[in-house]
Parts: sequence; C-alpha cells; structure tokens
Amino acid sequence: MINNLLNKTVAILGLGKTGMAVARELKLRGVHVIGWDDKEELRKEALKIKISVQDLKTIDFSTVELLIISPGIPHTYPTPHPIAKLAKEHGVRIISDIELFVSSYKDAKYIGITGTNGKSTTTALIYHILKENNIPCAIGGNFGIPVFDLPVLGSDGYYVFEMSSYQIELSPSIDFDISILLNITPDHLSRHNGMNGYIAVKKQIFTRKSGKSGVNIVAVDDENTKKIFTELNKEQPKSKNIPVSSSRKVDGYCVTSNGILIDNTKGEKKEIFDLKTLTNLRGKHNWQNIVAVFAAMKKTGLSTNKIIDSIKSFKTLEHRIEDVGTFAGVQFIDDSKATNAESVKYAIDSMNDIYWIIGGRQKEGGIDLLKPQLGDGKIKRVFVIGECEKVFYNDTKNILPSYKCHKLDKAVYKAFKLAIKDLKKGKVQKPIILLSPATASFDQYKSFEERGDHFKSLFKEIKEKYAKKLG
Repeated sequence: MINNLLNKTVAILGLGKTGMAVARELKLRGVHVIGWDDKEELRKEALKIKISVQDLKTIDFSTVELLIISPGIPHTYPTPHPIAKLAKEHGVRIISDIELFVSSYKDAKYIGITGTNGKSTTTALIYHILKENNIPCAIGGNFGIPVFDLPVLGSDGYYVFEMSSYQIELSPSIDFDISILLNITPDHLSRHNGMNGYIAVKKQIFTRKSGKSGVNIVAVDDENTKKIFTELNKEQPKSKNIPVSSSRKVDGYCVTSNGILIDNTKGEKKEIFDLKTLTNLRGKHNWQNIVAVFAAMKKTGLSTNKIIDSIKSFKTLEHRIEDVGTFAGVQFIDDSKATNAESVKYAIDSMNDIYWIIGGRQKEGGIDLLKPQLGDGKIKRVFVIGECEKVFYNDTKNILPSYKCHKLDKAVYKAFKLAIKDLKKGKVQKPIILLSPATASFDQYKSFEERGDHFKSLFKEIKEKYAKKLG
C-alpha cells in the first residue's frame, strides 16, 4: 500500500510511539505526512524530524488519502473523535498502522492473537518458540512494539501480532496465516456498543477477504468462543478450524483436568506433556495459552519435542503473575497487567494465603465475577486503592477483612505488616502479597507497567527497611 502513497497526503492522529514510527516510515517513502497530537511535547518531537504538525480539525480532508489513528482513539462508539468524524464525512479511510504495514509487506507470514485475557503471554510464547528454533520472526502490535519499528522479513519469516479489539476493527483487510482466539469476557464494551459488538469485532480476526487459506485456532472454553467456532465451521472449511481447550474434550488439542496436554486431532488422545511440571507458566489460565500455542506451532511444522523444549525455557512476562521475590517468608507477586476480573480470577486460582491489593479505575462489571472466590479461603485480607476504593471496599468488607488504603505504598506496607503478624501466629503458611488490581491504572499511573514497577520498588524498599529489624 505504501508504494501507492507516493506524493499523496496521509494524516496521523496520535504522535506517540506508534504514530511517530508510521510518520518516519511514510516520510522516508516520499509521502506527505500531517500529524497531530493534543500533547504539546509530542508535537515538538514530530517537528524535530520535520513532520508537518497541524490541527487536523482545520485541514482540508478532501486532499487526504488516509487517516491513521492510534487504537485508543474512538472512531465510532461511544462518541467518535471529531477528527475521525471529519474524515468519514469526506470519505477518508481510517485504518491502523498494522493494516498499513501488512498491506505493504505481503511476503511474510502473519500470526494474529486476540482474546480478552492471555494475549500477551500467548504472543510472547509463540515468538519465543520461533526464535528458539531459528525461524525468522518479529513481535509487535498491541504487545507494545510499533510494527513500523520491526525488521522486514522475507517469505520464510513470521510476524507475531497481539491484536486488541481496537486494532482488529481498524485493520479490516488483514489476512492472518494463523489466527488465534483465546477467550471473550466483558471488556471495552462502551467502545464496541455492548457485548455483541465486542464479540463481533473479536471474530473479525478470522476474516480473510483475499481468500488466503489460513488456519483458525479457537479456545472453546467459554460460550462466546464456542459459538464463534460453530459459525466458522459453517462459513469456512472445517479442516481449517482447530478447536483447543483447557477444560473440555475436543477433536483438536486439549488439557485434561489433571494438566496433561492431549493431541486428539486424529481421535487418538495422545498424551504430550504434563503441564503441571512447568514452573514458568503456572496455573490453569496458562494451560489455555499453551494449548493454543501448541496447535499454532504444529501448523508451522515444528516437532512436538522442539515445541515443548521451547515452552520449558520461556520466561514469564513482566507484570503478569511475576514473582518479584520473597522476604521474611512473604512472597510478592506483581500481576499489575490483570486489569479485569477475569484475569484476576486466574491469579487467585493459582495460589493460596493471598493478601490481595485491588483497585484503580473501575471497568465494566467491577469484581462481580470474583465474589464467589472471596469466601473460599484463598484470600486472607483485601487492600483497596484508587478511584474505586469505596466501591470495592463495600464489595468485600462483609466477607473478608478489608482496608481502605487509597495509595499503593500504604497498601503494600499494611499488607506486609499484617502478613508477618499472621505468619507468626500460624494463621498462614506462605503468605503472598498479590497486586492484581482488576482495574485500569490511569487514575494514578500512566500505565499498568508503571503501577507494577512501583510495586516492585516498594518490595525493594521494604527489604532495605526491615532487613535488620527482622534479622
């Protein structure tokens, strides 16, 4: 596509990492770029590389070929951004950087991963396996690396893209060679006009407008994905649709209740590997990620042994049930990436004696999904922070000892002191301070990464402060 944009005008809304990467590439290729961002510091960075910066509300959109917007900017629901509205009124296509990239570099193969939870781990694991086996590959998309900062791969290479619902709806013509859907639970509903809209966008990852013969891998563990798989079997050749499951027997790849990975593609129920032996990918939530990855990697031609060996050497992602360390018998787990209740459920399921830190900017549904777990004995105390402090405190106070802390530092210190006290009294054996917020971070932090980094710094602070006092 880029080759067809020579001397034409492309507008870019949002000049963060992604917008700047697109702007640099287009300018290098002889495209006239006009960029805009509400943040003055980002506009100044664009001017440094001689990108034309103009308020897009004031330009003549009849001269614009494309509008590329950052995924977080709404163009339909709940209310379209004024610039997106202007573009549509002038018939200007609105796309993502990923759409532009894939349409411009068609030689390589593409693997797309989506789902409400588990996308990042699955994406990183696929990339790790390919890299470990010397297959040319690059990772990007919602993973945090702008696609136009990636190397150009040839026909033997794989781009591995984590795809958010925002990116999928802005990339209508991408044909993935391997498409993976992990799960669907309520999230970003206002952006997609409700649950039905959200489900419809997720399903678009399987759309192949060019007629490319791709593979569809669907984890059929929830009713939404199960329904999508049934629809795919009607719409596309059944041979291209592979069901996987971490909780159900399927004619694909599945995991037994005791953690054995099974290949049932030929009806043989062949046992592959005991997932419980993995120390790097703990918990049943990771079984779903692994079974989807295994199915995808088999389609690349890799042997079972190579796939399993690579899974064993994978290092856990930062901020996703990450073991920060243990001090004075108290373990600290950073799960800051758990920004919705479903993600938190996975964390709670995988541990005991939990001193749970929750809160931030509330998402749809709050922690309603987690209420059955509040009284099952795994969680010992709850420490609430952030904008939704009052709501989450009221949700938990009648079930568990709960504390309003507002700030993360107060929550961590209070959790540590009470964990030490309970440990000495024999009320717990291996207390875990778990930051698993079930919320967005934007009330107090720029990102979930910054929130997680603060949690880690507090662990180091506590170690230094109490080292002598606790012996």
